[in-house]
Parts: sequence; C-alpha cells; structure tokens
Amino acid sequence: MAKKHQPGQKLMIPWVYDLGLWIFALCLDIFFREVCARGTWRIPKRGPVIIIAAPHANQFVDSILLMRILKHHANHRLCFLIAEKSMKEPYIGTMAAYMGALPVVRAMDNVKSAEGEIYLPNPQNDPTLVHGKGTDFMNSAFMVGGSIILPKVGNEGPEQQPIAEILGPEELRLRKPFKTSNADHPRSEALRKGTTFLLAPHIDQSKMFDAVFRELCAGGCIGIFPEGGSHDRPSLLPLKAGAAIIALGTLARDPDCGLSIIPCGMNYFNPHKFRSRAVIEFGNPVQVHPDQIEAFKAGGNSKRNAIGSLLETIQEALAAVTQQAPDLETLLLIQATRRLYKPLRMKLPLPLVIELNRRLLRGYTQFKNEPQVVQLMKAVSDYNRQLRVLGIKDHQVEWGNMRQRPWWLVFGTLLYRIVELVTLSVGTLPSLALFWPIFVTTKIISVQKQRKALAASAVKVKGRDVVGTWKILVAMGLGPALYTWYTVIVTLWLHYCRQNGHYSSIVPWWMNARAYISDSIPLWIFSIFFFGFMISVSLAGLRIGELGIDILKSLHPLLVALDIRSARSLIKLRARRQALSAQVVDVINAFGPEIFPDFDSERLVTEDHRGDDKYESRLKSMPPSEPASRNGIRSRSSSAGDGFLLDGSFLKPLTIASKGDLGEVNRRIRESMQERGRGHARAQSSSESDSESADGSGVVGSGEPVTENKKKTR
Repeated sequence: MAKKHQPGQKLMIPWVYDLGLWIFALCLDIFFREVCARGTWRIPKRGPVIIIAAPHANQFVDSILLMRILKHHANHRLCFLIAEKSMKEPYIGTMAAYMGALPVVRAMDNVKSAEGEIYLPNPQNDPTLVHGKGTDFMNSAFMVGGSIILPKVGNEGPEQQPIAEILGPEELRLRKPFKTSNADHPRSEALRKGTTFLLAPHIDQSKMFDAVFRELCAGGCIGIFPEGGSHDRPSLLPLKAGAAIIALGTLARDPDCGLSIIPCGMNYFNPHKFRSRAVIEFGNPVQVHPDQIEAFKAGGNSKRNAIGSLLETIQEALAAVTQQAPDLETLLLIQATRRLYKPLRMKLPLPLVIELNRRLLRGYTQFKNEPQVVQLMKAVSDYNRQLRVLGIKDHQVEWGNMRQRPWWLVFGTLLYRIVELVTLSVGTLPSLALFWPIFVTTKIISVQKQRKALAASAVKVKGRDVVGTWKILVAMGLGPALYTWYTVIVTLWLHYCRQNGHYSSIVPWWMNARAYISDSIPLWIFSIFFFGFMISVSLAGLRIGELGIDILKSLHPLLVALDIRSARSLIKLRARRQALSAQVVDVINAFGPEIFPDFDSERLVTEDHRGDDKYESRLKSMPPSEPASRNGIRSRSSSAGDGFLLDGSFLKPLTIASKGDLGEVNRRIRESMQERGRGHARAQSSSESDSESADGSGVVGSGEPVTENKKKTR
C-alpha cells in the first residue's frame, strides 16, 4: 500500500528518484522506437521552473518522459502534481511519492451519488433555483462551492454547476444555470420532471498550493498537466486555472525568484502502441507582467482577471507546440494531406512532421469553407478510402510504378522478404516461447484498464491514453519476476545435475546442464549470468520481432502489385496520387500568403532558431467565465496563430513546379497575396495603435489595464 501523506507533502529521496528514473528510461527505450526532444535549450538550468505540458495523452508515460528529458538536458529533478487517487495505487503511489510527486485531491475523484431527485421549478425566469424531492441540502455533504452533477444523456457527458447558496433542505441556488440546448432536449425534460444527480465536494487546495509555492521559491522544478487528466482526444481540453494560480502565487510570494514558465507539447504517433514515436517540444517561455502579480494580490475580480489573462497566454503558448484538430477525422485528413505534400519516398524528420501538421491544421481551420479546400479534402478522403480498399499505405503506392518496378523485380522482392521473414521468425521463437506470458498479460490488463478508464470518464474517446502506461508497468513487474523464475529453475537443475541426480543420467545429453556449464563455475556466478542472458534474449526477441512485423506489413502491397486484377487499380491510384499531390501544392500556394505575409514557397521548415522570444502576458479584463464542459473538445482561441510559425521558417512544396505560363501566373498571384497579407498586418497594427491612443489611460471599466497578449520578437 502506498505510504499515506498529506496533500502537498513532498517525500522525494534523490537516490530513489535517480534510480527509478534510470529504470524507467530503460523501459522507455524499449517501448518507444524514437523519442525526439525539441527546444530543450529553452529550459533554464538554474532557478525555479514550471513545465506546462499538453495534451496529456499518455497518462504516467507523459510524466516519465518529461522527467527523463529534464534530468538529461537541464539537470532538474521534476516534481509533478498527481491526483491523490493515483497515489493510493499500491505500486504507482509508493513509487510516485518517493520520486517527489505532490498529491492533489480532485473533486472528480470524490463524486458520490446523492439521495432524492432535483428539478427546476421555474427554468425560464429563474434557471439557477433548484428544488429537491426527498433531498436534504442541509446535510454536511452539501456545501457552497460544491457541484451538482447531472448524469449522462445520450452521447453527451455529465454536466455540473457549482452551488452558490443553500436555502433549505429542498432548495438551493446555483452560480450558473445548467446548459440545455432546447426545450425538447432529454436533459431539459428531466430537469422539469425530476432527475437523479451526483454530488462533488468543494476541495480546499490551500495546503497543496502552499507546498508548491515553497518548492518553487526554493528553486525547484514543477510539472503540470493543465487539462486536469489524461485523454485521447485530438485537441486540448479546456485548461484548468491551477497552472496560472501556481505561477502568480509563486511570483506574489517572491517576485524576484526568477520563475520560468515553459510550455511543452506532447506529440505522439500512436502512443498506445509498442515501438511508437514521440516528439516532445518545448516552446518559448511565458512572461508574467507585474500588473498581473499586483492584481492577483488584490484578490476579487482583479485576481480573476490576472488568472484568466495568464491562462489565455498559456493557451497561446501551448498552441505553438501542439497539433490540435477539432476531431479525429480532421486530424487524419490533415496527416494524409501532409503525406501528399512531400515526395513519395522522402522520409521527413519527426519534428518537421509535427510542424507541417500544425501549419496545415491552421490553414484548414481558417479556410475550410473555401471551395478549393472543400474539394481538396473530399479528394483526399476518397484517396484514403481507395487505400483502405486495397489494404495498403500511402508510401506503398510506389509499387504501382511498373516502369521502375516491373513484375519480375516485384516477384524477386517478395521472395526475398518471405525468406527474410522466415529467418527472423526462427530467431524470435525462443523469446516468444519463454516470454509469451508477458505479452499476453500486458495485453489483457491494458485492455481491462482501458475499458475501466473509458467507463469512468466523460472526455475519453477510446481510453487509449492509459494503455501505454499499463503495458509498461505490467512488463516492469512481470518481466523481472519471470527472469527470476527461469533463473531459479535452471540453477536448481544445474545443481541437481552436478549432484548426479537420477534424472540427470536418463535425459538426453543436450538436456544435461553440465554439458554447457563447467563444474568450476560457482552457482551464484551462473545465476547472475543466466539472469542477464534472459534479459538479452527478451530484448533480442523484441528487436527481431519488430523487424519481422515491418517485413510482414510490406508483403501485402507486393501481392497487390502481382495480382493482375488489383495491379491496374494500383497503377491508377499512383497516377491519382501524383495529381492529388500537385493539387495540394496549388492550394497551399494559393492560401499560404493569406496566413503568412512572408510566405515563401521555396523554403522548408528546418531551422530551430535560438531566439530570446517570449510570450508576454498582459493583464486584461476577462469576461465572465463559462463553466467548461469536459465533454467538449473546444479550447480557448489563440491570437493570430503565432504558435503556428517558426521565425524565418516556411512551408515548401516538394513536388514538380508548374510549367510555362502557369509558373508566371502563380508567381504573380503569390506576390499579390503577399501584398494583401502585409496590408492586413499593417491595418491590424494601425487599428491596435488607434485603439490604444483613443484610451489614453489604458484602463477600462473596473480600472484594470487592458492589453492583448503579444509575442515579442527580436
């Protein structure tokens, strides 16, 4: 059982942290095929640091990856805020506690069913007034600041609203009314007639915040996932205010502590799969304005404005290092478009893949209703559908090039790969025979945890965010146990053979352990050697199996190319890809200058400039906040899309250029678009200047300074 400690109490033991991180690093090297850390030079090696990471798509694996990167590149021991619910796990909780995790009590982890039903007596004129049937709102379980949670309805997740005032045993008032789409909505009808409900308590986080403030003021490094929990959605969940409160609270306590706020994008390629890839990108730091600190100290509405404005800047900074799509279908279309934007056989570095996805997503978001874009997306979707019909991937379409790959070359390649696959299969059989319990157990447990997490969450799509974590944890526990079991069995058999036991003389000679191990070798040395040998066999089997799976996946397109009936479809599909690739380039060239005033079709995103840019946050008057629904996938809008563009880096079409007069026409169109983009930029700048000069005091309404978030450039 995990050692119990109070919320906010830190129990880090440095040598345990380093040892545990070393073990986890080995597991990460096995689980991931490639992990690329980008922008690590932005992490200061001295002073307090807050790492704000999103999206939280891989549960505990996210934390381990960041801990490893921070220790390797900046020599920081990263402490994470972790749900107290996770700290109660027998295995995870103990480990997390001694590696410095700070427990946080979450209201969502203490939700309970409430007695009776609630209804709205006057939903039109007084929608915040709630009456109960068979309830006792005077019970200690009900408190101001706690939340009333309505059950799920159809595909919509549960909705909650905080309690503003308790008027009696069967009467209370909410801070904001429940959101209902129309009078015919099932939730509206239930609220009129009466519905069951859940109750979440109000949690006092003052001790936790105080511990975090002390840790940062002492020069520590804190990691935060501002979405509040892991998920597998293609976009960020609405950010919680905790990250902004921690930053402002630390600076309010010690303005000269030198706090650095670093956004971090956790970008995965199939995070739930073994031997997947990841790009961990650190963005430009967020700088807090002194006015925000003073407003935070003042409390009340000023404090809310300070938190809201800083959180908006954090959202903007995270948008620069993440790829956010409104839904999974859009993300798949954007990824397909990016593949069509490069030559068929060119392999792009992972950071460049993420950057291209990010820019294409921004372009699609802005121009998705344009006829050219609509037509392109439909064509890309049809192309993907044809790929699925043939059962091949985009990069395998090249086997439809009959000039460069005639049938005899395809047939020879098929035979060679079959022989190679058989050879690798033989090589991986010993590992498979010995360690199949690990493979089967990790699969079973991870699927069980996935179903459990999906059933308990309103934000998860398929629950894949927990799969990778449990695969690693189960393998970490079961692997050494299985190695030890085999070592004990073989060592005892060797000892039995050395004692000339009865069965050692009747088994075949190749089963007698003395035929391989000299009697002069002590048993304890043999045990250590055999334990290491088991580890080597399992790792070799994993590597050989990985190669074998890759070869197995490559056989189907070869069979398609040799089949007369499907070969023609493959040839046509390759020709369609070429035309579609040119169409993608034309659309990007047409709309690129509208987004980037300095769009240059001849440059590729390759540089990672080490500038001193920062996201400068400014205090501004925030509108009344709407309760964020964790069932939705919307997020706060970011300004101007600064996060989509690296300084001096632009998209480049990597296909054949236009010919003849079309090239001159395209050049003139681009110049016209560039000039229009510069005009928009100048007009916007002029408008902002006029707005500032018209309000000379810089104060609006309540006396709060109002300035939009900006990104300072060199």
